[in-house]
Amino acid sequence: MKEPDRALRRDAILDAATAILHEKGYRDTTMLDVARRVSASKETLYAWFGSKSGLFQAVIRRNANTVRTVLEAHLDGNAPVDEALADVGRALASLLLGDSAVAINRAAISEARTEPVLACILVETGREATLPFFVRYLERCRERGLMDFDDPWEAAETFLGLLLGDKQVRRLLGVVDAPDAREIEALARQAAVRFLRLYVRGEAHRRTRA
Repeated sequence: MKEPDRALRRDAILDAATAILHEKGYRDTTMLDVARRVSASKETLYAWFGSKSGLFQAVIRRNANTVRTVLEAHLDGNAPVDEALADVGRALASLLLGDSAVAINRAAISEARTEPVLACILVETGREATLPFFVRYLERCRERGLMDFDDPWEAAETFLGLLLGDKQVRRLLGVVDAPDAREIEALARQAAVRFLRLYVRGEAHRRTRA
């Protein structure tokens, strides 16, 4: 199979795994379910992903990579800080409030006591693999004199709080729908403005603006 075709096939498998996870939960989802959904052999899934936990680790890693790509771009770039924070906010809100992440989080919570593997994968492959890139970006801003804070990890958590508030919990409870592009843009811009008000002082404020 050619590499572009393999990538498309892999994405289709991950999409199917996410959909079945939403329908049946982690414990009741099988590799055979996923294989049938995409008209593939179970042997192919095991060859590509190793196990059911490996398959869902790939789902979570794919989700996290959308944010990581944005963060890596800004680590190497010189975009105005307010625009960079808004970009990060858009990526985070789109991911964490989207249907795929909600399905994964619901499954991880429901299975946490009896089948904790998904929760462990979610933490290790998602948050713990992505947040350090945001922390490095914030540290870089501090080194350039663009921000003032003592603990970059605390600052990163503050940004997440400003961005999401209780919206992620409300999504998990099913009381609100996924935000549309306009709502995500507003969330990201508002979080960036509020964050800079907290961590930017004096002359540095002018230098964070486009």
